[in-house]
Amino acid sequence: MVTICLANHKGGTGKTSLTINLGTYFARKKLKVLLVDMDPQGHVAPGIGVEVGYNDRSMADILSNQEDISKIIQKTPVKNLDIAPANIRLSLVNETLYNSFKRERRLMKSMDSIYKNKTYNLVIIDCPPSLGPLIENTLMVVDYCLIPCEPSSRSIDGLADFILKLKEVREGALDDNWSIVLSRVKKAARLTNEVIEEKLSDYKDRILKTKIYERESINQAQMAGIPVFDFPRGAQASDNFTKFGKEVSIQCRIK
Repeated sequence: MVTICLANHKGGTGKTSLTINLGTYFARKKLKVLLVDMDPQGHVAPGIGVEVGYNDRSMADILSNQEDISKIIQKTPVKNLDIAPANIRLSLVNETLYNSFKRERRLMKSMDSIYKNKTYNLVIIDCPPSLGPLIENTLMVVDYCLIPCEPSSRSIDGLADFILKLKEVREGALDDNWSIVLSRVKKAARLTNEVIEEKLSDYKDRILKTKIYERESINQAQMAGIPVFDFPRGAQASDNFTKFGKEVSIQCRIK
């Protein structure tokens, strides 16, 4: 089983749409995939057609009560794709974790059973835009970290801080297992894209070749609660995510 995450402490980088559509790509390849939402905003579930209310059991219960994650896993409308959803209550749990003993190991403990039983081929974790306990928990369980980066100064500022956090949490175990994904790229903004790539020159060997271009069909599909692969006007975006999925498969050694 391979576990990867989409993480960046800056918001608006397209983490959720990447999580949903990357998960769908691999599910369509007949891999058994689990999406884990570690973001209190809880956008993954509705983005894939699963409704989760405030009082519904979610990752908030799993982390606060130190329970088995399998207790909240739900099937999605996409074959081979399951979800462990989140809701806003996770933000309250996040605050309590700051003073908890071994706070960074709760997600790891909750996932013991699915690791031992090899329930899934792939786990993809959507992360909150922060550097707190929820990120620490995620980084403790992943084999590979994908860092979505929007082509803007706001997104790039602080990238070094996140990479430092990644290295600190796992004490160097992830030093070679992370890549940057250029997401929400506007094709028409050629000059901006060139400037941003120049700013990222220190990480040029870490940037995946496939860029995720900004398309309205991606937003519309997420609002409709379906992956872009099933969206009537999503052909170009689907091709983009297919190319991305193939590169991630090689980079993260997903079989």
